[in-house]
Parts: sequence; C-alpha cells; structure tokens
Amino acid sequence: CMWNCTEPVCEQNCKPECGVPSCETRCPKTSDPKAFEGCKMDCGEPSCAMFCPPDPCAGRKTLDCETPKCVTRCKEPSCTLNCNSASSMGCKTVCPTPQCQWKCTRPKDCPKPTCRMLCEMPPQCVKGDHLVVPPPESGMERIGRAAAASRAENKWTVEHWGRCPTACGVGHQTRRVECAAGKDKEEYCKEPKPRSERVCEEYKGCDYDVSSWSSCSSRCASGHKTRDVTCKGPKCLGERPESNTTCNGHADTCSQCRVTVWGGRAFDGWEHSFGPGEYSSVDLEYKGLKCDDVSSLEVVGDYCEMTVYQFGDFNKLHKGWTAEFKMGKYDVHDLEAQGARNNDISSFKIVRKVPEKPHRHAHEKHVKQHQNSTPAWQKALTPERSHSGVAGTAVVAAAAAVVLTLL
Repeated sequence: CMWNCTEPVCEQNCKPECGVPSCETRCPKTSDPKAFEGCKMDCGEPSCAMFCPPDPCAGRKTLDCETPKCVTRCKEPSCTLNCNSASSMGCKTVCPTPQCQWKCTRPKDCPKPTCRMLCEMPPQCVKGDHLVVPPPESGMERIGRAAAASRAENKWTVEHWGRCPTACGVGHQTRRVECAAGKDKEEYCKEPKPRSERVCEEYKGCDYDVSSWSSCSSRCASGHKTRDVTCKGPKCLGERPESNTTCNGHADTCSQCRVTVWGGRAFDGWEHSFGPGEYSSVDLEYKGLKCDDVSSLEVVGDYCEMTVYQFGDFNKLHKGWTAEFKMGKYDVHDLEAQGARNNDISSFKIVRKVPEKPHRHAHEKHVKQHQNSTPAWQKALTPERSHSGVAGTAVVAAAAAVVLTLL
C-alpha cells in the first residue's frame, strides 16, 4: 500500500502465505527384480517442518517485497525391510520448495488521513492446501504415503555443555548451537544466538607431588624427618599430605662400641681392636700394641667414647695430656689436633655412654624435697653450682695442663 501524502505515517503488516508442501519417502530401485523377492519395505510417514525467514517488508511502504524464501527440513525416513536383513536401503524423504508470497494488511492506528491511500492486493497465487511433489529422480521410486509438512518456529536448538577439557585448571567447554531452520540458516532465527563456548574450571585431577621421606635427623633417638609436598596445579582438593613427622633412629652403630688402633701407616700395618674397658700400658703391651708407633684409630659406635692418656697409669701419678675421641676415623694429624701428641698413647679408656631419658616429674620432686629439707640459713650461705659449671672447671683445668705441658 502507498499513501499519497507529504509524509507517510503508517506502516504495513506483512506475513508469508505459503502452500504447505506434501512430502514422501523414496527408495532406490534395484537392478535385480528378484533381489528382494518376498521382502516388503515399510516406511513411516515423512516428518518434515517448514521454516520461513523474518519479515523483510517491515518498515516498508510498498508491496515490492521479494518472495519469502521458506525452507523445509526433514528427518531421515524410518524404513524397515521385512526379510532377512533390515536397512533403510538408502531411502530419503523428498519435499518440494514451499511456494510463498507476502500477505500484507492495511495499516492500522493511523491518524485521520489528509490524503488518499492507494493499495494493491497481492494476487492469489496459491491454490489448494498442498503443493505437488516434484517427480522422482532417476533410480528412485515412491514408498509409503505422502504427508504434509508442519509449520515450525525459528528457534535456536541448544545442546548440553560438553565436558571441561582439562581435569586440573582452567579450560573452555563447548556446546552445539544451531538454528532450527538449518546449519547455514542462522539469519532465520531472530533471537540473539546463545553462546557456544565458555570458560570452565576443574580441579579433581590436581594431585600432590610427594617426594620420599628424608633420613631421620637422629641416628639413635627420637628425631624428625621431612619430605617435599607440592601441588601439581593451581589448586589441589582434599587434605594436604604431611611434610614433617617424628621418627626414631635405628642405625647399626647405635648398639656398637669398638675401637681399632693401627700402627706404622695410617689405617694400615699392625692393628688391634678393643671393646669397652680400661687398658693400661701393661695391658697394651700384653696385647702387642706399640704405644709410640700409633698412626691412626677408628671409633665405631654412636655412644662410644675413647679417652687416651700420655702415661700408662691414666695420668694418675704423672700429669700428662689427655684426648677424647668419639665415633669417627682419625689419622696422625687428627690425633695431634685432638691433643694426642708424638704418637705416644700409653693408656686409654673406652666407655659406651647411653643418654638417659629425662624423668621430669621425678627430677622436680627430688628438687622440691631437697629445698624443703635445707635450712634457710644454709641456703643463703651455700653458693649455687650447676653441673655445667663443674664440667666447665674441669675443661679449664685440662686446658691449663696442656698449656703447661707445651711449655
């Protein structure tokens, strides 16, 4: 329609008017007429839908719109060959292209006209409710009954989201989004297209990388051990494995106490082994040890201690140097560094000292009883002396003896 006015003030309302196509199922012919002798092909009715594009005449004042290009989409025919084999046999559904025109109505809700409206009604091009199915293609024949296609809306077909491609971290998951009119007919759907990709996070596959435990910090007592625990990803679920724990050392040398003495060359030549005990110059001479020819020694045992003396009577009658050795190997230079000079070891003592576990409550009870039994005047006059102080005095005295010997 067209208004003969200075300014058009109304719009027409158009919608497609289409003939509903009639669809049918067709199957290929066989060159051997006896190939399917005794068989019967049963096919269901075609299931087809017709889709039309959005109104291209919206906002226009004339009737020169193009014919709407509506399309049909059909599902694969459901065919059954009733004999020893069952197959669709290459059957397909055939539908003609719908014949359509735009049908426009007169404008409504217009102000009082000040001009004359000229309208042309579209010719009645569609006769009948069904269109004629195009003739069969070569090598195809009609199977089953014809059925009319249904009218359908142009909507987006959205599938469920796929799985997140990663099991530990951030990824992108996708889904299929397609216009109901067809994969290449997205312009037929008016609504905005739903997104087909989004960011996803998954941490179920994030595990902890755990190293082996370190050795115990104590060889023969209570200690601790550690290991590295690292998350192999941005975030790990569940409880984090421990990286620090207590342990008890059980080295083979915890229960041993043995000293081997060599003469001549370092850790070579003559040798003698000794267990815990006291060995004077007479004892050593009886075992064949040459006191002035000791070149090296080895102490085996975590709690094993060896004290050597310059004189054969453990320095009881003569003041001489003393040297102490714990677990390890010592050559002539090490002996000199520890205070055993001139390869002259005349006597020694070997002791296995196992530290006692502290009895806290018993010690506190003993101290309390001692304080209660001591008079106040005696506490005031008695200076406090600790075991460490006594030990320190003994160390200073030993150091002074060594200095006098050197002088």
